[in-house]
Amino acid sequence: MQPPQQDWRPLEALLGHDFRDHGLLELALTHASRETEHNERLEFLGDGILDLVVSLLLFQRFPKAREGELTEWKALLVSRETLSRVGERLSLEQWLLPGEHLRQRGSLPRSLLGNAVEALLAAVYLDCDEADALPTCRKLAEQWLGGELARLPQSQERKQAKQLLQNWAQQKGSLPIYVLTDFHDHPDTQAFQIAAEWRGRRFPGAWGASKKEAERRAAWEAILLLRAEGRF
Repeated sequence: MQPPQQDWRPLEALLGHDFRDHGLLELALTHASRETEHNERLEFLGDGILDLVVSLLLFQRFPKAREGELTEWKALLVSRETLSRVGERLSLEQWLLPGEHLRQRGSLPRSLLGNAVEALLAAVYLDCDEADALPTCRKLAEQWLGGELARLPQSQERKQAKQLLQNWAQQKGSLPIYVLTDFHDHPDTQAFQIAAEWRGRRFPGAWGASKKEAERRAAWEAILLLRAEGRF
């Protein structure tokens, strides 16, 4: 008796693509820890496709962005952390096909999800007719990365929060200062809480694993509050 066919329809609905060749879909989900053909070659191809389609998306969506901004945004979108979040949203962990020793761990490393996203994009590319392959991958990348794309301008602002707050405050005639308000020292890590102050006003504090990170987050907290007040 033949084993029952895997029903891929729930995953295809999440991905936004109905595969003609389900062997490609299965291969994209097969980890190298299995003693069989696996998805590493598809990861390689998907990495290149993702770079291209994300570059196209950014170029077309942000016509006034400078090269440096586009480069930073692309690095953020194709990062392992971002792709792992995409894999979580697509519920890939329940579909991945790891080797026995990985399966016995109970939970899979998050990096496997990001790798699978790249492999799946390559599988979609190969599953399509040549004329449709790139447009389909571009559409899916935009769909999978929709939330991250929408937040990009704000993400860039958050990274530059200290400089933005300083520029604003300088125009008003005085610079902000940063005050350490709390500190935790653990055996494996440290955490700092820092608040921005400007003209005697202390804004909400923010935690960070370093003083630099905490100051950047504190500056962003100040900016958010000043914007809510219509002052920034």
